[in-house]
Amino acid sequence: MSRKLILAVLFAGVATLFIAAGLQAGLEGSPDVITMENTEAFESHRMGIVEFAHTKHVEDFGYSCGECHHDDTGAPMDDITYEDEVASCFECHSEPGQPERGASKEEELEYYYGAVHQNCIDCHKAYNEETGEKTAPFACTQCHPRK
Repeated sequence: MSRKLILAVLFAGVATLFIAAGLQAGLEGSPDVITMENTEAFESHRMGIVEFAHTKHVEDFGYSCGECHHDDTGAPMDDITYEDEVASCFECHSEPGQPERGASKEEELEYYYGAVHQNCIDCHKAYNEETGEKTAPFACTQCHPRK
């Protein structure tokens, strides 16, 4: 093998490692699938833990960050990226457990359970209504796996 070919292969290998490391570093703050387990809000979970397909919602469905992530006034955080750290839902929606039956939407938002469910279910229902299909899950066992 010629010296030039060996150097070219070596250079390509090193470049590939740097690119792969850079791509991985860019996704560290936001994994492809997020386990929605919150031990601060619940000592034990009645239903199976939701595995939220984060990348799928962004890349396959085209949702922006602000459609789920919002600031303390409820305004979408459209200027965030994968590299940005975002607050946990529980930092603001900090009531543990579930809201009482008949609680208002505002009261439900005080609870982690209420905020997460309103965010996901309302979006899924709106998507199904907009498309005229029932492809976005909206029943409990469609998101929560059986224990």
